[in-house]
Amino acid sequence: MIKTLYIKNFILIDEILLDFVEGFNVLLGETGAGKSIIIKAIDTVLGAKTSKEVVKDINKHALIEITFENNGVEKVISREISQTGTKCRIDGALVNLESIKEEREKLIDIHSQFQTYSYIQPKFHIELLDSYIKAKEASYNSNLIEFEEKFKRFSYLKNLLEKIKNEANENKDRIEFLKFQINEIEEADIKENEEEELNNELEILSNIQELKELSYGSYWALGGEDNSILEALGKIGYNLSKIKDYDNNMKELDENFYNALETIRDISNDLRNYSDSLEDNPQRLDEINERLELIEKLKRKYGNIFEQYEKLSSELKKLEEENITSDEIEKELSELSIFLNNNADKINELRKNYATELSNLITSELKKLEFEAANFQIKVDETSLNSKGKNNVEFFITTNNAKSLAPLIKVASGGEISRIMLALKTVFAHIDKISTVIFDEIDTGISGKTSVSVADEIYELSKSIQVFAITHQPIIASKAKGCYWVSKTQIEGDTKVTVKKLDIEGKIQALAQMSSGVINEQSISFAKELISKN
Repeated sequence: MIKTLYIKNFILIDEILLDFVEGFNVLLGETGAGKSIIIKAIDTVLGAKTSKEVVKDINKHALIEITFENNGVEKVISREISQTGTKCRIDGALVNLESIKEEREKLIDIHSQFQTYSYIQPKFHIELLDSYIKAKEASYNSNLIEFEEKFKRFSYLKNLLEKIKNEANENKDRIEFLKFQINEIEEADIKENEEEELNNELEILSNIQELKELSYGSYWALGGEDNSILEALGKIGYNLSKIKDYDNNMKELDENFYNALETIRDISNDLRNYSDSLEDNPQRLDEINERLELIEKLKRKYGNIFEQYEKLSSELKKLEEENITSDEIEKELSELSIFLNNNADKINELRKNYATELSNLITSELKKLEFEAANFQIKVDETSLNSKGKNNVEFFITTNNAKSLAPLIKVASGGEISRIMLALKTVFAHIDKISTVIFDEIDTGISGKTSVSVADEIYELSKSIQVFAITHQPIIASKAKGCYWVSKTQIEGDTKVTVKKLDIEGKIQALAQMSSGVINEQSISFAKELISKN
C-alpha cells in the first residue's frame, strides 16, 4: 500500500506531504481543482513518460517521493525532474526507469481513461484472459514464453527457407556463368610466363634465316678449315708451350691461354650445333601466333587472367556453399510445426475453459453493479497459427435481456463502461495480487442507486487491497476511510494546488458541499446520514 506521498515543485504544487490509510481513500474537490495532478504525480514517479514542463519553478527541480509499505517492509521510490533530465531512485539508490516500471507492476495499478480504452479494445483481450490463466496455472506463463520463442524460430526458418529458394533460383544463372568463365580459362591452360616464352620463340622463328647465317658465319670464322681463328690460336699456343719449356715463369700464362682456347673451341662447337638446330617451322609459327591471340583475347576479357581466375573461383565456391539444400531447415520446420500445433491446442483448451470461468466471475461482479440482466462472455475462436497460439479472443456483453451478446467495444455507454471497468478491475485486482488500485473518475455517468452499488463494490474491494478514487459522488466518498480535499487558489498571479486530509468534521463538510453545492443544515444532515450507514 501507499503509506506516504511527497510532491514538491510539480505542475501547480509547491510542496505537499500526504499520508494515506489502508482500505479506501478518496480525492475530493471541485472540478478542475487539481485532483488529477495527484494521480499524475504517482504515475510519474512510477515511470510514466514526463517532460521538463511539469517543473513548476524552472530554477529548481521537481521531486516526487512515494513510500510503499507491505507486510511491515517499506520501499521508497523517488523521481527527480529538472530542465536537464530525470533521476530515479529506489531506497536511495539510483536506478533506471525500467527498474521502476518492474516495481510498479508488483505494487500498483492505475486505472485511467487510457486503460479503459485498452480494456475495450479486442486486441488486448487475449492478454487479459492470459493474465487470468497465469494466476491459475503455475506453468502457463513459461509455456507461453516458450511457445512465442518457438514461433519466432518457426517464422525465421520459414522466411530463411523462402529466401534460400529464391536466392538459389537467382544464383543459378550466375553459377552457370561463373562455371563457363572458369572453364574457359581452365581450357586455355595458360601457364605462368607462357606469354613471355612464346613471344621469345616467335622472335626466333620469325628471324630463323638471319640467325642461321649469323651463327654459322661466326662458327666458320672461329673454326673453319683455312685461316680460322682457332688455327691461329693453336699456333700461338704452340709457341707459348715452347716458351714455358724455357722459362718456367710463363707456366701460368700458358695454362690461362690453354683454358681460353678450350673455351673458344666450345663456343665454336656450340655455334655450329645452334646453327644446325635452326630449322624453318611455319607450322610452329602458326601455333604460336594462335596461342598468343588466345592469350590476348582472354586478357582483354578478364584483365589479369590469373587474378581473375582466383576471384571467379572464390565467388563460385561461396555461391555453391550458400546454395545449401533445404532438407535440414525443412526437417526443423516440421518438428516446430508439430510442437506449435500441439501446444496451441493445449493453450486453446485452457483459454476456452478459463474463459468460461472468468466470464462467470465478471458477470457476477456486473450483477452487483446494477446490471441484473448482464451476461458477460469471453469468446475464444480458432484462427491461424501466430505467436500467441491460434486463438482470437474478444469480450462480448449484453446488459439487457432483450438484446443479444455484442462486442464490448460496440455496446458500452459512458456510464456503463465505468461500471464494467470496475467489475473487471475488481476481478483482476485480486488475481494480480497488487497492493493498491487507483481509479481515476470511475464514477463517470452514474448516479442514484447505481452510485450505491459502485460504492459498495469499491468498499468491498478495499477490504483486501488499498483503493484510491477520484469521485464527485458523495455516496462513494462516504465509504472512504481516508478523505483528501484538493483545492486550487490564486495569489498574486501564482496558481497553487493544495491538499488537506479531512477529519470527520471536514469529511461531513465535504460531503455536504458535494451533495447540494452549498453547506447548510439539510446538506449537513444528509452527509451525516451517509456516514452513519457505513
